[in-house]
Amino acid sequence: MKKLTQSAFQSARDFIMDHGRALDQRRFEFHFEDGSADAVLAALTPYQNEDGGFAHSLEPDIRTPFSSAIVTTVGFQILREIRAPASHILVRKGIQYFIATYQASQQVWHIVPPEVDHAPHAPWWNYENSAETFSQFLVNPRAEILGYLHEFSDGVPTKLLTTLTATVLEHLDSLPDEMEMHDALCFVRLAETETLPNREKVWAKLAQAAVPDVARNAEQLAGYVLKPLWLVPSPESPLAAELKDEVEMNLDFEIEQQGADGSWVPNFSWGDQYPEAWRIAKREWQSRFTVDTLKTLKDFGRIDQIGE
Repeated sequence: MKKLTQSAFQSARDFIMDHGRALDQRRFEFHFEDGSADAVLAALTPYQNEDGGFAHSLEPDIRTPFSSAIVTTVGFQILREIRAPASHILVRKGIQYFIATYQASQQVWHIVPPEVDHAPHAPWWNYENSAETFSQFLVNPRAEILGYLHEFSDGVPTKLLTTLTATVLEHLDSLPDEMEMHDALCFVRLAETETLPNREKVWAKLAQAAVPDVARNAEQLAGYVLKPLWLVPSPESPLAAELKDEVEMNLDFEIEQQGADGSWVPNFSWGDQYPEAWRIAKREWQSRFTVDTLKTLKDFGRIDQIGE
């Protein structure tokens, strides 16, 4: 079993502290150096707009200052990661943003606003084609948002929560036994919600519809594919036993992918679109991915002398 060496870990830490975003520096300190959740929350605060939504390149591929549902889900991924209390102002404002922007007639959230086109962005983030690209938003971002509405349910109208839960689970039942990988990620985040009713139903669908498409070897992982670690984000995941060998292979692969500068880099790019903005976005992705990867390796006991 491969482990990240202490020197490689130190190299990753140096990259984060020398080149990373303040938010990722605080996340690293939270997970590895007894840093406080409050420090992470303080670093997350500048990414939240007055309307409660998140923006300002928190998702590096979307650089508009206008709030969006998808970037707000990224904010809530971090709020969940540090177990922020439902009473915190960032949480309360974010939940109110979700409530205010819910499209009741369609029972969805539009994933990005029209303003996304007016700032640098990745080629796959454009407003005009977003409904078609993201299957009318019936899973992405709706399923993930539902999880946060359950987890931070203070102030969420009971009728909205009840109706939307039934609608999303009914849609889950109607899906074929194949699943687009970003949809799978949204359902994983929904299923990770401890207060979700019938969450085992979501895990069962993931086992049926997503597990068959997971990458099975390092050659596949070199592409942009469904990673085993996306379906098994922690050793306690309900799918951990079923994907044990694939997860071990994925962990070995991640250790091998560390760059000479200590970071983990995205395996995608914007092509020739907005080259200067992409240079900045790529560095921001390196910052996030390096913390994400270190956290995963720690959780699975794959960093030498940490967690032993």
